[in-house]
Amino acid sequence: MSGPVPSQSGIQTVLRGFLLQYLPAGVEVISAQDNRVPEPAGDFVTMTVSRRGRLSTNVDTYQDCAFEASIADEVMTVTQVSFGSLLVGATVFGTAVAAGTLISGQTGGATGGIGIYTVTPAQTVTAQLLSSGAETIMQPTDVVIQLDVHSASDGSASDMAQTIATLIRDERATRYFADAGMDGAPLYADDPKQVPFFNGEQQYETRYVVDVHLQANQAIGLPQQFADQAVIDVVNVEATFPA
Repeated sequence: MSGPVPSQSGIQTVLRGFLLQYLPAGVEVISAQDNRVPEPAGDFVTMTVSRRGRLSTNVDTYQDCAFEASIADEVMTVTQVSFGSLLVGATVFGTAVAAGTLISGQTGGATGGIGIYTVTPAQTVTAQLLSSGAETIMQPTDVVIQLDVHSASDGSASDMAQTIATLIRDERATRYFADAGMDGAPLYADDPKQVPFFNGEQQYETRYVVDVHLQANQAIGLPQQFADQAVIDVVNVEATFPA
């Protein structure tokens, strides 16, 4: 099974890149809740994932793939693809294939088609018809990330928080997330609020808190086998069968 895509790290990376474009030069954007890490010098913004909310029911999609291939050690040579596309991370099925065999990479040939692939675990399989089906389960999710805007100046922190709240609900943010290739989009930001911060020396520091809501269509990939054919038998309803 593969983890959710986009991952939490991927979501935060896109958000960080967007913020760095519009915050003043020198302002750093980092993940929060890191132990034994000193507070950054100067102005900075921390990101904390506060909650996740389901936006709709799951969306399930299926992809089947049948192909002819042989396996020697950890190398799988695909000579023909009947239908579908081979995916890195997908499970390979076949009567002589070891349970849990995964496609770990492709080293040659057309992407997802005829070519050379690496698989795990190592094994020997003579040329035969194999399959590599998959099910993708996607949950549209409202990922809420708390942004803590720190600054030595109350005015600077307030202005940065206002900039974030304004731009997250603008077309610029929508285009940025789309161009970054993330399956989802920014939704909106809650109103910024001033929440004083106590540092390690028990001194007040200026901090504004902004909750940013992002839709992330996170999908989980699972192996799925499919029937090649259906064999239909006719049963005589008048026949008597032994108990």
